[in-house]
Amino acid sequence: MSDNEVEKFEITDYDLEHEFSQNRPGRRQTKEQQIYGMWAQESGGEEEGDADPGSSVPPPSRLSVLRGGLNFVSGGIQQAGKKKDATKGDGSDGEESESELSSRPMFGAGGAADSSDEDAPRQLPASFGGKKSSSQPSYTSSKRQDIAGMRRGGGRSSGGSSLLGSGLGDWEKYTSGIGSKLLKKMGFEEGKGLGKNLQGISTPVEANKRKGKGAIGFYGSERSERSLKDFPTHDSDEEEKEKFKDLLQQWKKTGGKKKIKYIYKSAEEVIQEGRTKKLKPTDDSHITKTKVIDMTGPETRVLSSYHAIAGQKNLVDEYEEDKKKKYEHFDLPELLHNLQILLEKCEDDIIRNARTVERESDRVVHLTHEQEKYETLLEREKKELEGLDQALALVESLETRHKEQTLTLSEATSIFSELKSDYQKIYNTFEIPYLAPTYITPLLKELLRTWNPLAQPAGHKEVFATWQRLVEVGDSQQPQQQQQPDGSVPLDPYHHLVWETWASAVRSAIMGPWEPRDCSPLLAVLEAWNVPLVPMWIQAHLLQHVILPRITRAVQNWNPLQDTVPIHTWLHPWLPLLVDNLQSVYPVIRQKLSAALVHWHPNDRSAKMVLQPWKRVFSDISMTTLLQTNIQPKLETALLEMAITPHNQNLDPWHWFLDWDDLLPPQITLDIMERCFFPQWYQALGAWLSSNPPHQEVIAWYKGWRDLIPKSLSNHLQVRQKFQQALEVCSRALSYQLGASDQFNLLLAGLDKLNEPPPPPPLGSPPQQRSKDWADIISSARRETLSMREVVERRCQERGIVFVPMPDRKHEARPVYRCGKLNVSFNKNIIYVQTERGWMPKSLTTLLDDA
Repeated sequence: MSDNEVEKFEITDYDLEHEFSQNRPGRRQTKEQQIYGMWAQESGGEEEGDADPGSSVPPPSRLSVLRGGLNFVSGGIQQAGKKKDATKGDGSDGEESESELSSRPMFGAGGAADSSDEDAPRQLPASFGGKKSSSQPSYTSSKRQDIAGMRRGGGRSSGGSSLLGSGLGDWEKYTSGIGSKLLKKMGFEEGKGLGKNLQGISTPVEANKRKGKGAIGFYGSERSERSLKDFPTHDSDEEEKEKFKDLLQQWKKTGGKKKIKYIYKSAEEVIQEGRTKKLKPTDDSHITKTKVIDMTGPETRVLSSYHAIAGQKNLVDEYEEDKKKKYEHFDLPELLHNLQILLEKCEDDIIRNARTVERESDRVVHLTHEQEKYETLLEREKKELEGLDQALALVESLETRHKEQTLTLSEATSIFSELKSDYQKIYNTFEIPYLAPTYITPLLKELLRTWNPLAQPAGHKEVFATWQRLVEVGDSQQPQQQQQPDGSVPLDPYHHLVWETWASAVRSAIMGPWEPRDCSPLLAVLEAWNVPLVPMWIQAHLLQHVILPRITRAVQNWNPLQDTVPIHTWLHPWLPLLVDNLQSVYPVIRQKLSAALVHWHPNDRSAKMVLQPWKRVFSDISMTTLLQTNIQPKLETALLEMAITPHNQNLDPWHWFLDWDDLLPPQITLDIMERCFFPQWYQALGAWLSSNPPHQEVIAWYKGWRDLIPKSLSNHLQVRQKFQQALEVCSRALSYQLGASDQFNLLLAGLDKLNEPPPPPPLGSPPQQRSKDWADIISSARRETLSMREVVERRCQERGIVFVPMPDRKHEARPVYRCGKLNVSFNKNIIYVQTERGWMPKSLTTLLDDA
């Protein structure tokens, strides 16, 4: 089949007549019949016996079919529910219609021959009905016209005759009659038309010639005008058909004419779509007209402006591409390009205007907020100006009264109180408290002019507390708040007031009537005016630069032999305040005490009363040196002069010695006993044992001396060994006496219990090495021939610490030694150690622990 030919698939009369025939011939169709179907022309070479048995009339020619010459006979229009006019039921009209119909080809009739035609009798095909075909009556024209869908207006079946008996559906006698049964089940009544309203069908088949060679439905609806008039359609059906056609277009591989779709957008849609769109700049400045050469890509491009860099293509490039495109229906690329530019420009204008409106609305909102903010600010500034004017009026009144010298302290207090309470922000912003020293200092000096701090320690304290609350700016109590040389950090106004008024009054009292031996009034003043009422740096200044010099002069003028008031009673109360500042007066005190003890005798107990308070004040080595130099020789002399006899023993020197037990270190006491007591005691015991005394008296004498030893000394190993040796001598000398050995053995057994190791020291107790250190200190200090360097050298040898001189190193023209990891130097009996802060004095114990 060629592209210009279309195969027809309509139903022929032969198909209708042989629809239910079991003997339907199945001969093979020729090529002509395959192409043209029912309009195929029989070839001349075929025999008559091979012709179509069902076609009594030869089919139309091929040329008439192609030219649209095939027509169908209309069966008329029969509307249900309407009666036929009597005038139209005349035989003449029926005859005319029959004659008209007889001259036209009808659907289902080969030659449209009537039953009265004798020349062309109607015969059923031989294959339809088998052997009974000869006895079947021929169809008449009237019966043929009564077929459903082809019935005419004149109804001959109105007499109530059966529809099947009138000729319609007579072919059912060859079948089981299923057709009429199905029709009756679906509501069909004989003698009436088909359809919902029994209107029937006036034009069941109507052929239309299609345009060109398109497929079915390609050119729209193929219904005829008559069909549209008989069966009009609603708009909704047409719309559904149009939608269906649009969807149908999607499945076409090749299409003919495409329907142009127009997209309509409202301004709101354009604005919504353009929220993220980057608009082209509209600036006409020289920058937009500058030619740019883009060499960033594989090829060099010449751009019209800098703004074209952000775009993907230049307008010229787009225009050239549009010119190369081929348009089927509208081949004007220049016009299309211009229209597209106008469209984009219009959209850009809409978007730009929308953005401008949005921006301006935001700006209006922002300006509204700014207006409200500035109105609030203006109102606040008006109030501040009013407050500033009122505060300025108060300050001007203060200045006026000050110049006129009529200002009183109570008026100044009320003005500053009002400024701070009512105008606090102005008070702090403009630093009004710094005006106080100018106006208040003369008033406070006048107030304190008659004040005696020693007699009234807490006088005028409430006044300064009030001004502290009014004018103090910061909480700092450090002296760095004082005036700097460059004046960058001003002094706190309250500190300035205290320094110029209170400190001056107290300084005058200290330098005038105050006596250092009567320290309680001045201590009461410092206690009453403590921190924070008086800044810490002012107190430190008074203590170091005013009080300490007075105390130093008093110590230098002190004579322990003539002064009836002990020095510690008026010097020790200053220890919590002066702390280390009194270290400078301690050597003077020790020197004066040593000078006073030159002619001292142990029977004078006033020396212990003077030295006892200084035990915890002086350093250990200083106190030990003082006792060894002034007390120990006197006690040793007293013990050496004491006569030890078994009878009439004088114990006064022994009691003098025991009075210093709590003040002397244990090692000094043991050393004195070992050198001055036990040799004489052994000598007296040996002389007594040579006279063979009773052992009971010896034991009693032994126990008496043992009980005189303080408990702090009796448990020492050195003392136990001495008493054990004495018992052993007594036991050997008096063993011949009856019962002496048993009693001496009991005493030795008691000493053996003492020889057991002492219990371990409790947790947190000082190390036992302390006593050995004290012994070394005492022994070294006792030997006047040994210097401090020799003492340190021996102690380092005992502990295994390296002690060597460092050549080419000097400190104040004195040699420097390496002691472990420290550098030390000696100045008489003082040890200096090199630290980060310089050369600092250290004690021997601290030096050995750090080394």
